[in-house]
This record gives sequence, C-alpha cells and structure tokens, in this order.
Amino acid sequence: MAVYTSLSLAQVKQLLAPYKLGTIISYAGIADGIENTNYHVKTSIGNYVVTIFEHYNAQQLSYFLQLMCFLRNHGMTVPEPVADSNQQILNLWQAKPVALFKRLPGKSILQPGISHCRQIGTALAQLHQVGKHFSLHRSNPWGFSQIQSIGKAHCDHLDKDDALLLCDELSFQHEHMDHNLPRGVIHADLFRDNALFDSQFKDDQLSGILDFYTACHAPLLFDLAISVNDWCLGDDHYLDLNKAKSLLNAYEQVRPLNDNEKHNWPTMLRTASLRFWLSRLSYQQASRQQFNKEAQLTLDKDPDVLKYLLLKHRENTTFCQSLIYS
Repeated sequence: MAVYTSLSLAQVKQLLAPYKLGTIISYAGIADGIENTNYHVKTSIGNYVVTIFEHYNAQQLSYFLQLMCFLRNHGMTVPEPVADSNQQILNLWQAKPVALFKRLPGKSILQPGISHCRQIGTALAQLHQVGKHFSLHRSNPWGFSQIQSIGKAHCDHLDKDDALLLCDELSFQHEHMDHNLPRGVIHADLFRDNALFDSQFKDDQLSGILDFYTACHAPLLFDLAISVNDWCLGDDHYLDLNKAKSLLNAYEQVRPLNDNEKHNWPTMLRTASLRFWLSRLSYQQASRQQFNKEAQLTLDKDPDVLKYLLLKHRENTTFCQSLIYS
C-alpha cells in the first residue's frame, strides 16, 4: 500500500467516473505497505479506497476479490469491492488493474494491547473456519519449496554471519517441516498495519481486516505464527507472554489446535520469521533497482526485525512451546 502510480485530481475524477460517486472532496496517497498503490478518496456520498495493483493481472485478482466478497457474505469485516455502473468490480487504469472499496472505519494500532491481540486471535480463527467453505484455491507463493529456493539464492548476497544463520535455518526447516498440518485459506500477512480498530468503542473494536493479496491455501498454523510474530511483541522486541497467550487462547476458543499443531508450534514460529526475513530482503534488493526510485511515501520494513525474531525463537524453544499450553 505505497504510492507507485501518482494521480492528479483530474486523473482521480477520470478513474472514478464509471462509479457515480458524486463530487470528489479530497484524496490522498496511503503510505503503508510496499506492493500496491492506494489512495483515500472522500466524495459527497462516502469514503473510499482506490487500489491500483502493481504486480497482479486481472485473472490473478479474481481469487482475492471473490475471497473478500465471500468473507463479507459470511460476516467478516473485510473491504467491500464497489461495482461500477456496468457492475464490474475490476477495471483498468493505464493498463493496470484497479478496484474501489468502501473505506472501513478505524485506524491501525501500532502498539497493540491485550484486547487488540485477543480480537485478532478470534478474527483469525473465524477467517480460518469460514475459509474452509471457499471453493477457489491458490497455492502458497511462499511455501516450503519456495522458501528453500529463495533462501539459498540470498545466501550468496549476505554477510558471513547472516549467510551462516540462513543456511543453518534452511537446513533445520528441511529436516523438521511437517507437511501434514491442517490447511485452508490463510490471510498470510495479518500484520498490525493490515487491521483497523474503531476507537469509538470501549477498548477499541476490530473494524476491519485488510490486504488479502497474499491470501492462499496453506497450513493454518503458519498464519497464526505470522500474526503472533507481529502483534505480540513486547518492549524488548520479542514475544510478550501475556499478549501471545491472549491471542492464542482467543484463537483456540474458535478453532482448537490439534496435538500435531501444538508440537510444531516452535518450528512454525521460526518458519514465519524466516519467510518475512526473506521477503523483506527480496523487497529491499528490488527497491534498490526499481521501486524506491519510483514510489512515493513508501515506508521501509526492516528485514533485521524478523532476523532478530528468528534468532530469539532459535534460542527459546521451551518458551515458544509454553505459549501454546495453558
């Protein structure tokens, strides 16, 4: 959700003309994220988000948009695609796919508390339960074999200590990854900047889950580990016991983990850390060549944050295991 495609007011008006949204009052680029171009647009009849997709074609986007519609129809607070006057929810702008969504209330929480973690745990489990009935399938672009391949490619570009860490972790994952864990639709990127909370309610109320453009079919435990790694950090930048237990307990109230998932929990925390360490390294490398030369308002996401988590998970297996047991 960065700004790679800059729009003038005249271009915004032209882009939104097929939607019949009244008069444009204001518009502004959204700085969060690193993949798509997003704008907030306020009109005389409502608030919207325009998304210009920089990496996906229309066929690929069909999965994500249908998934969001499916989740909304089953009670999940996710963005609602808006159809134009021809009942199309996906159009083209300068040869790039573009979609419009009703803007959800609330804002992202950068320093979540126990209540925020609990709500995320509940919502993630609900997503996993509802997703069981979604008929479309998308393979995980960051599955086990892809992580191994991408990781080995990065080994040649890191300093000695990081290369040794990465190679050792890839070997560990190869030996310990369990390929028989329960699978289904996962969000795959439920970080703090992809959820909204409405402060009008006591303790803030979860008002939206955003950015489903990495959603896919994968182990549900992987999704849970991704969220815990981001939402449950303490002041020391490692997992806070109370936050983690709150999120995990709330999750299990909706979808209890089986014994095999509990056994694999410490490994999956490492897998999730490794996945985002590698993806951030990849974006960092690509940005030097292309994206940061073009993008406006882009905020870097530091790969070392996930490398640190990976190191700590490797050192604290017993602590990680304890999180999953009451």
